[in-house]
Amino acid sequence: MKPNWRWFLTGVGVAMAVLLLAVIFMAYQRPELLLDWANLRYCG
Repeated sequence: MKPNWRWFLTGVGVAMAVLLLAVIFMAYQRPELLLDWANLRYCG
């Protein structure tokens, strides 16, 4: 694999990890937002 592709894929992986952490943090702060995004209803 070319070094350029390796750096690109590493960058994409890091960006996805940061995005995942941001979603987890937002879900921890406001769980109802994650339920709305997933179109789920919380009955309890």
